[in-house]
Amino acid sequence: MFKIAAIELKQNFRSLLDANWRALAGLAFMVLAMVSIQYDEHLAPELNRLNDGFSHVAMDFSKKLSSFTL
Repeated sequence: MFKIAAIELKQNFRSLLDANWRALAGLAFMVLAMVSIQYDEHLAPELNRLNDGFSHVAMDFSKKLSSFTL
């Protein structure tokens, strides 16, 4: 009798733990999705502008450098 109760308690604990982990995984997915959306809306355009600026500076520098070659 005690062994059956222990097995049942163990199964109930595992099902509760599984539900808890599924809820935490869903919450983590929602947080990552929101962070990804915020990155796309706010940070990515600024980084793109910064990258374009560096690209233009490098292109101008390479043109000036190539004009000095023999």
